[in-house]
Amino acid sequence: MKILQVSSLFPPHIGGIEHHVWALSNRLAEEGHDVTVYTSNVPKSKKYEVLNGVEIHRLTCLFSPLNNQVIPGLFFKLISKNDFDIIHVHSHLHMSSNMTVFSKMFRKRPIVLTSHGIVEYRGWKNLVKILYNKTMAKYMLKSADKIIALSPTQANILEKLGANHSDITVIPNGIDLNRINLNVNADSFKDQYQLHNKKIVLFVGGLIPRKGVNYLIDAMKQVKSDCIALIVGGELQGHSGAKISLEEQVRKIGLKNILFLGKVSNEDLEYAYTIADVFVLPSLSEGLPLTLLEAMSYKKCVVVTDIPGNSDVIQDGENGILFEVGNSLDLGKMINYLLTNEELRKKLGMAARKEIEKNYNWNKNFNRILEVYGEVPK
Repeated sequence: MKILQVSSLFPPHIGGIEHHVWALSNRLAEEGHDVTVYTSNVPKSKKYEVLNGVEIHRLTCLFSPLNNQVIPGLFFKLISKNDFDIIHVHSHLHMSSNMTVFSKMFRKRPIVLTSHGIVEYRGWKNLVKILYNKTMAKYMLKSADKIIALSPTQANILEKLGANHSDITVIPNGIDLNRINLNVNADSFKDQYQLHNKKIVLFVGGLIPRKGVNYLIDAMKQVKSDCIALIVGGELQGHSGAKISLEEQVRKIGLKNILFLGKVSNEDLEYAYTIADVFVLPSLSEGLPLTLLEAMSYKKCVVVTDIPGNSDVIQDGENGILFEVGNSLDLGKMINYLLTNEELRKKLGMAARKEIEKNYNWNKNFNRILEVYGEVPK
């Protein structure tokens, strides 16, 4: 098949959607399909290149209101003559997705839409979201030929927004277990950051307000002094100053057990997962967080907020721990409790790994995406 993937952001930009689109495109190309990607030039990169057989077109982004890339050239690319068998667009929240679905009025091509979750806003931004959901989102969900939701909770939300139940298939994000090495020697990483004889609490993600890193920092006031919180991840487009704000919070509280590593190499990320005793994701909203699935695949004890996306994966007390959004006090108590209960941490970590093997295996979920492609009316 000749397949077009449309995503507002794509590597080298870092994020869960970007990772998913690249992994999917790469695997499709390996399977012999002709794969093209249309995306923005955020961050500025080569306008055109071919990587691992995937043809990548990066189009000029004029600006990004609410971190939503405006890419005028995309629409003209979409309505130009081409013979794609399938167009797979990612996220029902992005203008690039709006343009893709709207282009069906000019060129009839089968469109598969993956919704990568919802975003919660407050104040005037929430009013914009409500208006968008009642107009563009509703139109887009009704116009797509097939819709992929990452979880049953998301599927229900999409139905309420206007999607037809029969058009929705639930296919979660997946982990390629072949690339997860459970026997890594991370001594050099511990040496570099003086982490020997320390308990490690790990956060991995972009430094944006939605990720709730400030709640983890606040929780660390209660955590014993032999514990270090590693914050892995950097600022994202549209959120400059986030790291400075978090560092200022640490300074005001007077904490000495927070270490910001910024963006790290894949090798160092592997080390960080390997040495972690507890993985914490204090997000305010999520789709289906890749970092959570990665931590679980490394047999880590995970502590995450009780929100859609997280709670679709975690059964509280069975394969991880759920805590109330914004409740730093409970989070701190739970971290302390887990750090003193190695047997419980191992039990939850083993159950987490089994959950990934059963329901979030990339090979299995890739084949399910191909099945959806085959179901689209040509």
